[in-house]
Amino acid sequence: MKLAVMQVLSESEIQQVHEATVDILTTCGVKVHSPKMLDFLKSKGMDVDKSEHVVKFTRAAIDDAISAIPATFDVYDREGEFAFTMGDGVPKVAAGHNAVFWVDSDTGQTRASKVSDVELFARICEQLDSIDMIGIPVMPQDVPNPRATLLYGVRACAVSSRKPIFFSTDSCQVNRACIEILRAAFKGDLSQQVYGISLLSPTSPLFWEENVIDAIMDTVDTGVPIAILPEPNAGVSAPFTLAGLLTMNNAECLSGMVMIQMLKPGYKVMYANSWTTTDMRTGSALVGSIECSVCRIAGAQMGKFYKTPTHTTTPNSDNHAHDEQNAWEKTFSQMVSAGAGNDLLVNCGMFATGMTCSQEQLVMDAEISEMSLRLAKGMEVNADTIAADLIKQIGPQGEGYLTAEHTMSYLRSDEYYTPKLAVRGPRASWEAAGSRDTYQIARDIVSDYAAQPAVPLDPVRAAKMEEIIKGF
Repeated sequence: MKLAVMQVLSESEIQQVHEATVDILTTCGVKVHSPKMLDFLKSKGMDVDKSEHVVKFTRAAIDDAISAIPATFDVYDREGEFAFTMGDGVPKVAAGHNAVFWVDSDTGQTRASKVSDVELFARICEQLDSIDMIGIPVMPQDVPNPRATLLYGVRACAVSSRKPIFFSTDSCQVNRACIEILRAAFKGDLSQQVYGISLLSPTSPLFWEENVIDAIMDTVDTGVPIAILPEPNAGVSAPFTLAGLLTMNNAECLSGMVMIQMLKPGYKVMYANSWTTTDMRTGSALVGSIECSVCRIAGAQMGKFYKTPTHTTTPNSDNHAHDEQNAWEKTFSQMVSAGAGNDLLVNCGMFATGMTCSQEQLVMDAEISEMSLRLAKGMEVNADTIAADLIKQIGPQGEGYLTAEHTMSYLRSDEYYTPKLAVRGPRASWEAAGSRDTYQIARDIVSDYAAQPAVPLDPVRAAKMEEIIKGF
């Protein structure tokens, strides 16, 4: 059977967080800096204070919205082929997104990111079986129009990989242009099939900027799913306690999902989170703390309570080096996120509190992800896997397991995960191979991937994307 789903909240505690959230949204409300949205909400019977830009939702509106959210939706690749179902109970892993700096593979030094970094990143993602979706890893800094930096990143991913894409911006204009680039790249019908996901965020505490609301209203007309990603910071923009941090995230996320369902009932959305805790000694925001991972489990539980596909940011580390801290923070965060049943695990390739990317980190995170998913898969127990007949046949102090037909039948199955990076075997073998550490092995693998050509995109679609960027 599968690994038991990780939980940190009891059913009564989930209900308690939900009731507190409903109370916040009905009596305190959220600030919405969008006259258009406020007029719409008022027309739907919500309590709107235009002078303060505050809306208070009715409980009926919240309940109706929750019941309208689709529990699953299908996702397609660039060529219009089915890729996976979001929300089917099997975690999907995504690379990226939205860092600034890059660790150069040749020099090992951190530098400003380039479009070519994104292109290679996407080409590597195309070759990594564990990466299901590609987020834009960085805002490339070597573009002629800084306003269009995300657009160059989206295009770089679309021309370099067939895998589905998600992106994030706080600009309605950029959001629309990203969707148009996806439409140009996609071989299917973007209004009916999911090739990309738009990730849009409120500002904690309880505040929706006009540009983000306008992007939500604009996106609902396109059919592109929306992930609502609050980013509350414990003790700074949310209560310091984990339950308070969870409740703030829940209120902000639910407010966004309610508005979307009021605009278009049944619209595809995701319950997302990007928690940060705070080191009060330094004021640093943390994404790799163990408490963030506790919240990742709680977030999955809340999303399941609302029967909504869930997304969390992981694997995460706050360290600036590819070292042991990086490894343990990323392993903990990815393991619990997969074990809790989050549907989309986003951030492979990133570290330094999400500010820096490297191709090597992507390869290492893919291995952490594969091990986490293998752990969550658990153990298959049946008469054949128990192999009692084989045990009795070979008997006490017997021989023959190595060459048994039973061993051969499972040798190339998914019973065991075969790592690409991990060092195994005697020291002499390791020394004979160059005594390489994990980062050096990852560098060599990156070189191998870089030697492979990109998946071709026809010139017509490529030209359409170029035209959109030039016209921005």
